[in-house]
Amino acid sequence: MTQFEKWNYRLTYASLFVLAAGIFTSVSFSALSHIFIIIPGFYFAIKFYKEKPFKLPRSFWFLGAMCIAIVASVLMNTDSIERPFKNISKIKYFLLPMLGVFAYFYTFKNWMTAKREKVLFNTFLLATTVATISGIIGLYSGFNPIKMKDACHATRACGLYGMYMTYGYGISLFMVLMTGIVLYKDRFTKYINVNLIYLVWAINFIGLILSYARGAWIGFLVALPFFFFKKNRKIFISVIAGVVLVSGLSFLSPKVREMFFKREGSNTQRIAFYKAAVAAFSEKPVFGFGYRNFEPNVIEIKKRHNIEWPNVDGHAHNNYLEHLASTGSVGVVVMLLFLSFWLFEAYLTSVLIFPFVISFLTSGMVQYTFGDGENLFLIMGLWALGVVGVKLRES
Repeated sequence: MTQFEKWNYRLTYASLFVLAAGIFTSVSFSALSHIFIIIPGFYFAIKFYKEKPFKLPRSFWFLGAMCIAIVASVLMNTDSIERPFKNISKIKYFLLPMLGVFAYFYTFKNWMTAKREKVLFNTFLLATTVATISGIIGLYSGFNPIKMKDACHATRACGLYGMYMTYGYGISLFMVLMTGIVLYKDRFTKYINVNLIYLVWAINFIGLILSYARGAWIGFLVALPFFFFKKNRKIFISVIAGVVLVSGLSFLSPKVREMFFKREGSNTQRIAFYKAAVAAFSEKPVFGFGYRNFEPNVIEIKKRHNIEWPNVDGHAHNNYLEHLASTGSVGVVVMLLFLSFWLFEAYLTSVLIFPFVISFLTSGMVQYTFGDGENLFLIMGLWALGVVGVKLRES
């Protein structure tokens, strides 16, 4: 092992540590993970090309195709995009995790130790829980003690994010992982005491509830039965029945009903965004309006098609419709192929990641989580680590 290779292992570990510490605490800090992974990513990609230790999964190739479609959508709309290169640069959230696959594989195979894995695991759980606690304190006191700022919302928990929706959907995905860790706790007791696992789950579950993000709740609840889908269909059906029962009983609460049905126009605004996304696709069906360029055009699209809320801008609040509008039929097809193969691969290989993907696919129907930088660090990081985990078990 050369000294340069050792430094690449250390840079990869630093990238993973930043992700563990920063996903729920700071998007700016998390961005360091991208910087740290660039050199080892290219170095180990070359090594991988020479050695070919395993066959890359289909989700990898369709993620690459999605990046190409994103670039093409921007290049076809440079006349209407103020800063095209900025839009193109957003593919870093997908390209760098692809490079990470190579770096993570060799680092875990040749350099990682149980102690280093324990540090990453505990850092992730601790940082996320501290962020949740700080957000809950901010919710009830009006002041977030870690950010040293006023709480981001008067009635909804935000963690350390500046946007309650980002926190709500992110912590929902985290809670799916934590539920899997609780269910399969024997696999994780070498890293953390089981009582701490329960404590982390409970604290962040409170954060999820207090975020009052409806789609995040739904994504979490829909994912729960799928922990049992593959191995025990009776439990799968029982959990579905339990989720339906609890959900039904929760609607007896006036506050829950108000959250879902009386949101000062939130529901009708979302429907208007959905209509606008479809209208955008009808105008530019092949490459769309350009990646990240639907939102700047949505007001004019609404006016042209006489859609409700004509003066309210925003993204499509839906992963699939956002890609349909911004990258057209080309972009949405390759995105759906990536997601489909990721789901299928997770079903075959991981009892933790399969429900995570189910939750992501579900909550993505009512929120644009696939373009949210904070959430993409978690989503794409888990995709890359999932690919690596499977190949390490096979080798």
